[in-house]
Amino acid sequence: MSVIDTQSQRRAVTTDTDQEVVLRLDSVDKKYPGVHAIKGVSLDVRRGEVHALVGQNGAGKSTLVGIAAGSITADSGAVEIGGARTSHLTPQWCREQGLAIVYQEPALLPDLTVAENMRLSMPNHRRPAVKDQIGWATKILDRWNSVASIDPGTPVRELQPDARFVVEIAKALAEEPKVIVLDEPTEHLLPAAVTELFRLISELIDSGGAVVYISHRLNEVKQIAHTVSVLRDGALVGTFAGADVTEQDVVNLVVGKELTRTYTRAEASTVTLGDTLLDVADFSGSRFSDVDFSVRSGEIIGFAGVEGQGQREVLRALGGLVSNRGTVTLAGRNVKTSSPTAALAGGIAYLSHDRHNEGILPGLSLRENASLSALDRISRFGVIRGYRERKITSQAFAAMRVKAPSPEVDISTLSGGNQQKVVLSRVLMAESELILADEPTQGVDIGAREEIYSILRETAAGGSAIIVLSSSAAELEQLCDRVIVFSRGTVAKELSGEDLSEHGIAQAVLSATSSRSRVEATLAKVTLGRKIARNDLAPAAILATATILLGIVAISQSEFYLTTRNFGLILPLLAILMFFAMAQQVVMMIGGIDLSVGPLAGLLVVVGSFVLSAYKTPVGMLLGLIVLVVVAAVVGAVNWTLAVVVKINPLIATLVTYTAIQGIAYLLRPLPDGTIDPVFLSYVGSKLGFVPVMVIVAIAVAVILEVSMYRSVFGIRLRATGSAQDTADRIGVRTKRITLAAYVGCSILIVPAALLLMAQAGTGNASIGDSYTLASIGAAVLGGASIFGGRGSFVGACFGAVLVIQINTVVQFLDLPLYWQQWLLGALTVAAAALYSRTRTLTERS
Repeated sequence: MSVIDTQSQRRAVTTDTDQEVVLRLDSVDKKYPGVHAIKGVSLDVRRGEVHALVGQNGAGKSTLVGIAAGSITADSGAVEIGGARTSHLTPQWCREQGLAIVYQEPALLPDLTVAENMRLSMPNHRRPAVKDQIGWATKILDRWNSVASIDPGTPVRELQPDARFVVEIAKALAEEPKVIVLDEPTEHLLPAAVTELFRLISELIDSGGAVVYISHRLNEVKQIAHTVSVLRDGALVGTFAGADVTEQDVVNLVVGKELTRTYTRAEASTVTLGDTLLDVADFSGSRFSDVDFSVRSGEIIGFAGVEGQGQREVLRALGGLVSNRGTVTLAGRNVKTSSPTAALAGGIAYLSHDRHNEGILPGLSLRENASLSALDRISRFGVIRGYRERKITSQAFAAMRVKAPSPEVDISTLSGGNQQKVVLSRVLMAESELILADEPTQGVDIGAREEIYSILRETAAGGSAIIVLSSSAAELEQLCDRVIVFSRGTVAKELSGEDLSEHGIAQAVLSATSSRSRVEATLAKVTLGRKIARNDLAPAAILATATILLGIVAISQSEFYLTTRNFGLILPLLAILMFFAMAQQVVMMIGGIDLSVGPLAGLLVVVGSFVLSAYKTPVGMLLGLIVLVVVAAVVGAVNWTLAVVVKINPLIATLVTYTAIQGIAYLLRPLPDGTIDPVFLSYVGSKLGFVPVMVIVAIAVAVILEVSMYRSVFGIRLRATGSAQDTADRIGVRTKRITLAAYVGCSILIVPAALLLMAQAGTGNASIGDSYTLASIGAAVLGGASIFGGRGSFVGACFGAVLVIQINTVVQFLDLPLYWQQWLLGALTVAAAALYSRTRTLTERS
């Protein structure tokens, strides 16, 4: 085992001693509160090599490559890519220099389509035009067509984890980088996809590229790595020629001591199993049918099969996450599996394979994440006993060897493997009779993997039954007493005794699914209903229908409804609300709500009574308009500063601004006063027939903004920021600038609304816009906006405004009390939010 100089790496891995260094980390150091994550690491990656980076969870691997990719700022040291250095390392700069990265958790934006995600992450010189992105993405994904068929027009939120990783890897390879960093790339991939990945890595190496390969799967490291670097506790232990080290050598270097397997199948024959604990009969659901099996007390059984054969659906159905029918009997009693709560109450605990979306609870501490399943044990009369909670969680973390500065840190700050340990701790602390473990060692290092095996065996020995689903035949061989192989949603074969081996499992899986070698889309069939549900313009169609129905009711009650005089009265009000709704929609795209829009309109009307007063010249009027825009932009910038820089919740931040600008407006005009130039107002209120010009302007603005949302770089970045801001940051979107533009843009869109209010009042009135704040939120939500950001439609917001005005009009024609306007608007807003949320949830789960 020969060691390469860890500081200069002057010894080349291959015969070419002058290989070009494409990535150099020079004395990189990084500290977090309580943790020295990276300790002066120097590393060279050369052209034409696969450089493996291995280490335990928390050793600093992901932090190190995050620094190399510009998503994490080092405290000291330098990063050099292709011979270039910069004092201000950013993801964009690294990408433009030729570094691509596949993160352990895919850096994909759930509300953007596959094609939009792929295009957004490309370097500028490789980014296709928006109109060409579908065809471009299709060509790239066609290379993976033998293992997964993925529609580039599909929103990422609808993809299964394995498909997300295919997209993540495909888009990184499409950059044709000088060096690509792969952080645990095969954790979610099926064997066929792993084979395809290795083939593409070979092509990249042959063409002169380089790969940094991070993995806990040492057999993969040995298979493809030319060079192996080992990290331990943030420090570089050494760099070795791949051919000179064995798997056991690497294991010993990783853990810092000799490590052997803690449990083998030979020992399993000495374990005495109890009576049947779980009995499943006639179990059917989506993608599986007529499944029958049983598990004895103290037994661990495995589920195997090519992805998509129903084994994961069966496991999730038992955990209450997939609708099902049939009989589930646990310890002699029937258990309901209609929901996760019902399953847990019946004695079934589920560990999800999708840790990022279904496992951890970001924002909560390690202790809080782990103790959720044991609240009954640690509370008395509904009050948590702090000492008891700290004791049992500390014991669980010690058993799992969770690496963290404190049990009180946010779980999202931990490495993926340590997050997995905490989630597994939560499942075990539930002390359930049946444990469903979906990929329990996913993202976990070799040392911790053996510890998890041991803990699962101890749990089973205590009388529980365990079902493990794993894509690793070696893991199933080592851990399980029996393995059930699935094919086409049914049990195809059962392995035990001498037949239960890695080779036997692989052979059974392949023979059982020989007629289905490709994962068909890892998606449900895209039906017309799903296409409609995923379209952000769908709410506009619903609102248009509702508006027409209300119009029919109004026509039946009064002939005045269809007169030009009536439309002459309601259309100016509609134009005002349309601008308010579009302004609100801009901020809601990034996950905020602006409560200050109403008072801002009042302030602009007041300011207009000074700067747009009578007898001003055209130049004076133009300067007055500029003043209004500047005032609006300043208010937007203040909102951004409070929400993003000071980090106050957007609702609270804009409420503060609401109060401040309302006070300023009343200070300037305690009572309605001042006169706005009537000639100017006549232009603002001009009409084409009975249709106000500003209605036409509002419609034009809505269409332009709608098209920009999907066709412009800024629009896609706006949606990306609202969809998942942290992910957008990692792929190089300057989210602070986007957020600033959103808040300022929202405020500027209030200017035309304020001009219309001036035409309505003719004088400075500080309170004239107050009623539009809630109406604008209601219109945007009715139009399909998500309060969590990333989704919505400007055209939909305008249709929401139409419906609000229609409700107000119809209530008056029906001679109903005015409070019916608020009741109907509130009820429809809640119903719309629930409906849109439900339809989108169904598309994500299907």
